[in-house]
Amino acid sequence: MKNNSERAVFLNDVLMKILPDSIKDDLLIDKNSIGDICEIRLRINQRCIAVCCNREIVGSNIVTKELITRIMSMAMSYSAYAFESNLSQGYLTIKGGHRIGVGGQVIWEDGKVKNFSNITFLCIRIARQIKGCADNIMNTFLEQGLKHTIIISPPGCGKTTILRDVVRQLSDRMRVNVSLIDERSEIAACVNGIPQNDIGMRTDVIDGCGKGTAVYMAVRSLSPQIIAMDEIGGSVDVDAVKYSIKSGCIVVGTAHGSGIDDTDRKLRDIFGKGGFEMAVILKKYGKVEKCLEL
Repeated sequence: MKNNSERAVFLNDVLMKILPDSIKDDLLIDKNSIGDICEIRLRINQRCIAVCCNREIVGSNIVTKELITRIMSMAMSYSAYAFESNLSQGYLTIKGGHRIGVGGQVIWEDGKVKNFSNITFLCIRIARQIKGCADNIMNTFLEQGLKHTIIISPPGCGKTTILRDVVRQLSDRMRVNVSLIDERSEIAACVNGIPQNDIGMRTDVIDGCGKGTAVYMAVRSLSPQIIAMDEIGGSVDVDAVKYSIKSGCIVVGTAHGSGIDDTDRKLRDIFGKGGFEMAVILKKYGKVEKCLEL
């Protein structure tokens, strides 16, 4: 396992390799500044933008189709997944856990998105590990005991970063066995099955597998005390949560929303008795706004 500095270099090096020099020069991106950027937004015929925690850097160069095609070609060489299956969901995850969201003209087949015929918009979300960012949540666990917990925030507000640190601290600080369902390879950032992020010494990872299948595998083979999963939504994910709870595991997960009344309808059905017992509402950039009993 790499130490912390080696992991940081690895995560950033992979990302730096897919960015053309023209983008890096335009947005003043180098190995030192890349860690301050949350997203890089590339829109066809518009100027490129780097989104930081409290500011934007707007470049002067116009984004071309050729530039986007070049970035995607490079990214696919660093992807841990089969390209088509992930692009059909609108994203590509590369080594290091960085996620590239895509937009453009889609290919439909049998009523579903199969792929993209033209990718003309990119949102490159930069993965990072911030140790200690979940201290407030962990203090609540220590005071009140472990509960089925859902972490809620709009996209881009740090849910995955918070969940990663919760998993690490549950594993190391509370000394419990955690099964991490890392469907998009963003949390542990596994390469060839080996986590590049520190997710704790008592954490097992099922990487690149849908929650519905992965949860059954974890319960049957890994004997977890806690199951952690990201971006819960829809019937399959909710059924996976229910199975985990009925199996006697504590579930810690995340979901999109601005509050408990703004999450997936099926997810709200398991708020309260027999389901999630605590909700953590995040402000922008991973700040905990409040913890609520459900």
